[in-house]
Order: sequence, then structure tokens, then C-alpha cells
Amino acid sequence: MTVIEPAETQPTLEEVMGLAKDEVVVLRQPDGSAFALAQLDDFEVEVERLRNNPDLLSFLTQHSREAARISLEDLRRELVR
Repeated sequence: MTVIEPAETQPTLEEVMGLAKDEVVVLRQPDGSAFALAQLDDFEVEVERLRNNPDLLSFLTQHSREAARISLEDLRRELVR
């Protein structure tokens, strides 16, 4: 983890993002507040989008309440074929 105090060093955004490719970068303001910057991969972004999709969550909630349409025993028989 690298801690940067922008008020003192004034790095460019490109420099900060370059550091964030390898480790978490913490930007600390003079008032003590801090912010973290880390590289995300596509999977993490997709998971966050799905978590915040009310239509998908409603769909999953509705379908989780439905009764099973095939018994586990019948499913096993079909898989063995």
C-alpha cells in the first residue's frame, strides 16, 4: 500500500493510476480524510453492476420462491441416462 498526500506531492492522475496497478493507493487529505484507489478487474465490475440491478434482484427473489418443478430423485435419474 502506498500513501500519497496530494497537497504535498501533487502527483498526476496518470502517476497515481500507475501505482494502483500494483497496489492499493491511499490518498490522504490534510483534514485526515482518506480515499483508496485500486485496480478492478472486469469480474468485480460486473458483480457490482448485478448487485445494483433491481430488475435482476426482483427476478431472483421471485424465482427463489417457486416450488421445485422436478424432484432431486428424478433429476438424478435423468443425469444417469
